[in-house]
Amino acid sequence: MLDLGSSDRQIRILLQKNAEFWTKDRSLTALFAYVVLDTFVLLPFTQSKIGELSYSVIYSMILVSGVFAIGAKLKTKVAILALALGCFVIRWLSFINPVLEVKIADDIFSILFFSSLTLFVLWHIFKEGDVSLHRIQGAVAVYVIIGLIFSKAYHLIFLIDHNAFFLSQPMIEGELFYTRFVNFSYVTLTTLWLGDITPINLGAKSLVMIEGLVGQLFPAIMITRLVTLEIESRKKKTA
Repeated sequence: MLDLGSSDRQIRILLQKNAEFWTKDRSLTALFAYVVLDTFVLLPFTQSKIGELSYSVIYSMILVSGVFAIGAKLKTKVAILALALGCFVIRWLSFINPVLEVKIADDIFSILFFSSLTLFVLWHIFKEGDVSLHRIQGAVAVYVIIGLIFSKAYHLIFLIDHNAFFLSQPMIEGELFYTRFVNFSYVTLTTLWLGDITPINLGAKSLVMIEGLVGQLFPAIMITRLVTLEIESRKKKTA
């Protein structure tokens, strides 16, 4: 017969180990791996159904890992979990039935969730302790996530107003058009603007300027803060 008590203990042990993992610095490396794999490996191949499915699977894993990565109070975790669940459901709805309303909802929920995740990951990076490779990878993950947030914002503006951007190349039939805004977001974030997409309306122009400023200021502020944390950590060890 099945020992329910033993199964319950095993589940609790598994959940405890999982929670312990996501409160350690190495969880930042896992999040970094998910984000990089999803954005720079899978996303360029999402023009096919298999590629889009793979992207959706890893995207869902990022949402799940993001929930576990937050070291916050129970109410905050529940709120983030609800937001992640909404993102998860809408992401898969957009894969099954990509109508305009679902795409808009997908962009909005993604912006909210990834913005919240960014704040909590930054808290994890800046908490007391040694500046490890895991924290550096976490900082890079935040930088990549910022690019995703802006790409979703650009795509949202485009869905609402197709004339908000000038496109040097027209849309191709069957193209997952969001990938163009991912590319546009990262060349803007790194100030390597190539001119493939040009913002037309004031909202789009303002967003591009904001991302350009963030792309310049974030690395400088992050490096300064990490160096300060390392110096403080070494002083405490020698004190």
